[in-house]
Amino acid sequence: MKPCILPALLLAALITAILLFTGCTIQTGNSGHGDSGTIRFIPGTPYPCQVVHVTDGDTLRVMFPGGSEETVRIVGIDTPEVTPGGNDPSLFAGVTDPWVLSAWGEEASSILHREVEGREVTIITDRSAGERDRYGRLLAYVHTADGTDIGELLLSQGLARVYTRESFGRKTHYLALQDEAVRNRIGVWSGAAPCSLQRAGIFIASVHYDAAGDDRINLNDEYVVLGNGAAGPVTLTGWQVRDSDGFSYTLTEFSLSPGGRLVLHTGTGTDTATEIFMGSPSPVLNNDADTVTLYDAAGTGISRFAW
Repeated sequence: MKPCILPALLLAALITAILLFTGCTIQTGNSGHGDSGTIRFIPGTPYPCQVVHVTDGDTLRVMFPGGSEETVRIVGIDTPEVTPGGNDPSLFAGVTDPWVLSAWGEEASSILHREVEGREVTIITDRSAGERDRYGRLLAYVHTADGTDIGELLLSQGLARVYTRESFGRKTHYLALQDEAVRNRIGVWSGAAPCSLQRAGIFIASVHYDAAGDDRINLNDEYVVLGNGAAGPVTLTGWQVRDSDGFSYTLTEFSLSPGGRLVLHTGTGTDTATEIFMGSPSPVLNNDADTVTLYDAAGTGISRFAW
């Protein structure tokens, strides 16, 4: 009696169809780099690996037990860039100074270094997000050995925003974490620089560019706030505040105490130890878009606030 071949062929076809439907593929080769897509991942399945390098607050390089490597972009979150020029002030609501954003980017990168670099983690891809971004990076959740969700950690500490342009399974949970951080003014949402930047000295803490009512009448409700995060007082004599339209105000003899705040009002008034009046007869700051930059007496840019 001849063996029955047809049922075996049907069974093989059925197994293949199931594997394709579930997103599972078979590894056919390994270049040792992995970024070309030689390995495919089953969404929701944890894969153990070791972190070999942290690039920034949301990107890292991992190596799998077989020796292949992948660049992983943590799915669902976005941390500030570590360089001021790389930050878009419109992405983090209420925080428009690219210098401050870059400082929080450094903070996020430092936390990621501390939590995962050189350590064993597991990564999990998300079916809704897809396997890779447009740069070929693997999109995945990252969990430490004790089960900590790194994306969740960064959001709860106010070191990241939810990347709302992506679709991913944990979006509702992540948005709730972000809302809580914003509500409690944690991390980047505090509106202030992290301690690491404040220790460097003077910075633009905030800008109130849209005065209540008619800006032309309520000039003193348009103001710039400077802060001192240095350990000691800083002399501001000869320092300048400039905007993108060419307005410039030079501070006369003034020293700002550590932890102190100095409010620079646009209009007229009597100067005090905490408030100075620029004496402008008209509004200075644009309500729609402008940039204020602080320069020291040598003309070096110290801090910038854009909106």
